[in-house]
Amino acid sequence: MPYINIKLAGTLNRDQKETIAKEITTLMEKVAHKPASYTYIVFDEVKGEDWSVGGNLLG
Repeated sequence: MPYINIKLAGTLNRDQKETIAKEITTLMEKVAHKPASYTYIVFDEVKGEDWSVGGNLLG
């Protein structure tokens, strides 16, 4: 059972999340031969002030 965790700085709207989830689920079916009903996807939206790259906060 695939569990996919997507972490991103900032936010996505519901339509964006739905499109991403459908595309990833389709990819898992095509490449890994996993039924859609087995694929779990979680979106973690992190504030820029809570995310650092190269020692610098994004927000």
